[in-house]
Amino acid sequence: MNDFQAEVVDILKEKAADIFGVDTSTLDENTSFVDDLHCKSVNIVQFASALEDEYEIEVPYMQLNKCKTFLDAAKFVDDALSM
Repeated sequence: MNDFQAEVVDILKEKAADIFGVDTSTLDENTSFVDDLHCKSVNIVQFASALEDEYEIEVPYMQLNKCKTFLDAAKFVDDALSM
């Protein structure tokens, strides 16, 4: 994981804390959206919106929904910004 991906993971951790009321110290890059957080579609949209606001890019919900973990999402955002 590179520095930018670590930054994205931190943003996802903060958003998870806001949405689910969990302590960010219990989350890491391997946190699963579904298995650990039990995310629903509306939650994925909230994560996508947080990333869009932070990086001023479009984060398609359906693409983010395919990401299993915070690291997968971070790699997706990194790739999107590298294009």
